[in-house]
Amino acid sequence: IVGAGGWHRSRKDYPKNMFEKVVSFGPYGQWIAAIASTFSVAVSGTIVAWPSAAFPRMVDGSAGFDFKDTEKSWLASLPFAGAVFSPIPASYIMDRLGRRNTLHASILLAMLHWIIVAFSSDFYFMCLARFMSGLFCGTEYISVSIFIGETVDPNIRGRLISVTGMMFYLGALYVSCISYSSYQTMTLLCGVPALLLFITFMFIPESPYYYLMHGKRKEAEDAVVWLRGHCDKEEFKRIEDGVQEQLQNKGTFKEIFSFKPNRNAFIMIELFKVFSSCTACLILFSYSTTLVKDSFVSSQDSYILLCILWVFAALVSSSIMDKFPRRKILGVSCVGTLSFYAITTIWYYLKEFSTVDLSSTTWVPLVSIMFGSFFEIIGIVNIPNVLKGEIFPINIKTKAIALSCMTACGLETVNALFYYDLNYLIGEYINFLKPCISCCLCLYITIFHMFETKGLDLETIQHMLTGKNRGKNVENEKHGHA
Repeated sequence: IVGAGGWHRSRKDYPKNMFEKVVSFGPYGQWIAAIASTFSVAVSGTIVAWPSAAFPRMVDGSAGFDFKDTEKSWLASLPFAGAVFSPIPASYIMDRLGRRNTLHASILLAMLHWIIVAFSSDFYFMCLARFMSGLFCGTEYISVSIFIGETVDPNIRGRLISVTGMMFYLGALYVSCISYSSYQTMTLLCGVPALLLFITFMFIPESPYYYLMHGKRKEAEDAVVWLRGHCDKEEFKRIEDGVQEQLQNKGTFKEIFSFKPNRNAFIMIELFKVFSSCTACLILFSYSTTLVKDSFVSSQDSYILLCILWVFAALVSSSIMDKFPRRKILGVSCVGTLSFYAITTIWYYLKEFSTVDLSSTTWVPLVSIMFGSFFEIIGIVNIPNVLKGEIFPINIKTKAIALSCMTACGLETVNALFYYDLNYLIGEYINFLKPCISCCLCLYITIFHMFETKGLDLETIQHMLTGKNRGKNVENEKHGHA
């Protein structure tokens, strides 16, 4: 392989214990690595979406067993609960063993989860398996965006990170398509993506940033060559200098809060993760077949329609992420979501607490939910995932993202666990009133407190957080709007 300055690197120069020496994709390696890593998000999507396909099988008796509503809510919420506990241990492991290696090992948890769920009807064993799957989800949550943020060019970074959203919904779409098969067959088929992912990761290199953190310069060069087809000496030196500068201070949890730029970045990510945790999409993932009633299609078919729309919305989000300013996308997302979910909220409220005849408008909730979900996904759901891989310095990145993951998963656990209780005490309209309120708050933060990161490398963003290069950011925003 020819590198910058005309130097050559042959396959024998690769470390012999690296599986990635077998396959090389030249300049498209970074795309292959990013897409393969985001496939782990599809595995998480199958885990979270499983209740929507499994619960109807339990109710109609075809599964051979059934649980109470409260027990089902535990099965739906435990993956989120498990994801609360794994990020901090995973952040330490990632800094010591590597981003790729940590994610690769965690896939075994997802595979074991599907085996237990497929062959056990005991509630407590299934709870254990669902919690275990959450440990994988929490590890995937923090590692994928970091891995992509450290392995791809800045000009395509946002597009590739936003693909994670599409993969999540592809996982749900996969589950919805196989939901018509028997319970056990459906559950075993849900484990196929995890198996394929485990095999694929044998051929993906580690992050060059991780190698540089541990002084492995040659391995970092090899990784860059695999990812981009060549290693530009000037760019590699810039990355190396940036890593060394950020590693001068030991990365600790205390440093997240004691250093103002880190604290500002963390607060912004925390707020956006709270907003994304209040989205209706997360509730619909697990409870769509019970929340969205039969209209012009059955509730099961409506779930398939929603999954297709979610994939399309994530694809749109990925295509526009590096073409328009993040702030503009997020603003449009908030306004669109608020508009359509307000209609949904009113419809559900009238249905439950008024005598208005809504028999001729049964199509309204599904249509408004579809449009609301579209706007929700293109910004509120996806942009926080892009930002979390961009704005933290490398010495605290895994720890800061671990804390934000715990916040998000904690809120998602509460939402999923108390779904039935809130419906009984308040009404089903609360599932759409929550995202309306969070959209208003998100819009305020976006307009008055968010800064633009589109097209900027990780080092420039860190300078912005310290008050440097503000002028450059303004100029970038002008070009972005133009």
